Parts: sequence; C-alpha cells; structure tokens
Amino acid sequence: MTRILTAILAVLALSAALVQAAPAKPLPQSGPKPRGGPHPSAAPLEASAAADVSGDGSTASVTATCPAGTKAAGGGFDVPSSGDAAGLVYESVKVHQHAWRASVQLLDPGDPSTLTLTTYAYCRAHFPATKSTTRTVKTSGEVQIGPTASARCPHGQFAIAGGFQMPPPLLSPTVTELFFDSARAGVSGWDARVVTGPAGPSSLTSEAYCSKAVRAPVEATASSTPNGLDSTISTAAAACPPGLSPAAGGFSQPDSAVVSFFFVTSSRRVGDSWQVQGLHSGGDPVVALDAAAYCA
Repeated sequence: MTRILTAILAVLALSAALVQAAPAKPLPQSGPKPRGGPHPSAAPLEASAAADVSGDGSTASVTATCPAGTKAAGGGFDVPSSGDAAGLVYESVKVHQHAWRASVQLLDPGDPSTLTLTTYAYCRAHFPATKSTTRTVKTSGEVQIGPTASARCPHGQFAIAGGFQMPPPLLSPTVTELFFDSARAGVSGWDARVVTGPAGPSSLTSEAYCSKAVRAPVEATASSTPNGLDSTISTAAAACPPGLSPAAGGFSQPDSAVVSFFFVTSSRRVGDSWQVQGLHSGGDPVVALDAAAYCA
C-alpha cells in the first residue's frame, strides 16, 4: 500500500465502512437545443504558465493569460503525479474574459517532493464575452459520493465552458473532499461533483460560462481502459470531429467508489483532442476515467 493510500484511502474506507459509489445519473439534456457547428472564430491559441509546489499541504495557484486581441474560450491544467506525491487540483476557473487559473495542493506524506502545476488558457480572436453563473453547495464531512453543484445558464444561452473550485482540501491525514467530475450538463449547464471526506465541512462551487452569441460546442467523449491497479495512470482522450478543435473540456468518473477512484491530475487540450489523466487509488472495483471535448 502506497503512502498516498495510507494517508487518504484507508481513512476514507474506514470512515465509510467500505461505502461504494452509486452510478452517476446521466447529465440532464435541458436547455436550448444545440445548433452545432463551429464558433465564428479561428482555432484556439494556447497560453500557459507554470509554478512548482513543494512540501506536504503546500499550495500553488497559476494564471495563464491570453494575448491581446483574444479571449479565453476555455482552460485546463496539468500536474504530473505519482504514488509518492499527488497534486490535488481544487480549482480550475476562468478569470474575467482573458485568463484561466488553476490551483493545487500537494499531498506528500513521505520524503519532500516537488511537483509542477501548469495552467492552460485556450484563446480565440473575435470570441464573445461570456457571463458566469455559479452554484455553491456545502459538504458535511460525512463520507459519501457527492454532492453535486450544478450551475445553469440563463434561458436561451449555452454553456461554452465551465470550471470548479473549493477551498484547499487536505487537512492531514485526510481530506474534506476531492473533485470527481467537472463537465457540461446538457448544453446550458455545468456540473461539478466530489467525494466527501471525513476531515470536516467545506464547500464546492461549479461555474458555467454562458453566451447566446455563439453556437453550442459539439461534444465528443471517450473513456479510458478500466483500471483496478493502485498508483497507476489512466488516460482518456476525446477527439473532435474533423475541422474542429477543443475550445474547452471536462472530466468525469461516474463509476468510481470511495475505495477505487482517480486523483484527476490533468485535463487539457492535446492537438484536436481533450486529454484527461488520473492517478488511480485503490483496487477493485475497476473503474474508468472519462474525457469530454467541447469542439468548435
């Protein structure tokens, strides 16, 4: 058993009496019907910024800013992790109209390690301004799968992208919560779902970035091979249809349980795909990691 499992998984499993996750409900298909097709803008430019985080419980926040004349259509993050040290990403949000910010807390119960967090902003010229809608839900400190925070766009608007945030989750030796899902709900909402840990009450926030000036992005999805091996990496890559590229993306792990889940360590554009990576923690049941690309 790795130090990561010793620090978190055993505590969760004991507190939950080996609670298992119920399958996630399908994302609701409410809101306006998608019109499909590309946005009236060129392929995205990528802006990035990086920072190191060192020492158990330490945090880092990194903001990637789009070049002049462009706006952030979406954004992502990457913090390569291992069974000895894992980055707990607790924020990935749009900042005003021109930047994206991600934040991470280091789980490093053994010898000191350093991880690097990279934040990405996917920038487009002639992209319209979006309006943010948010939904915040409190967590109780009782171990369970959930809750879910659901942000919804005003009537007639589409969710072009979305984000998530919560306070730093690590209160040694365990956590208040970990993000399981951050993905579009239908075409006009964004859902963020957590697993609640026993470290105490906290909260989670989902954000939807809405507009009626552009068409709803076309969704493409993919799943990783199911994984039941501790401290191994799984990857899912959702490829956009020909002629489109991801303006934004999301991730989910609908079948994960308290004793078998992923630390989601990367959610970002790679070429014309949206790639999600996670560090699997636990054994059975085997579970898959899902990626969603929102293509324009």
